Amino acid sequence: MRLAMKVGSEYRIEAITGRHWTAFAVANGLDPKRTIARVDELAGRLPEAFREVGGSAAVAGIGSDLPERLADRVLQHTKRCREALANA
Repeated sequence: MRLAMKVGSEYRIEAITGRHWTAFAVANGLDPKRTIARVDELAGRLPEAFREVGGSAAVAGIGSDLPERLADRVLQHTKRCREALANA
């Protein structure tokens, strides 16, 4: 999957590492350590937020297991992203 805008020099989500976020921060006048910490925090919160929305009455009302399957995929993907983020 490709992003519409690059992070550092990378468009491919699975290839983005901490060094890309560091380059992004420097290019935009941000503190690299704070930027990486914030990205990591948001990535850490994403799986639970996704699961919470997937468990809402409106979503549960569609009677599909798709939200649960997607929540599992989001969890796996964020784990990989957070591991790559550590490679600054």
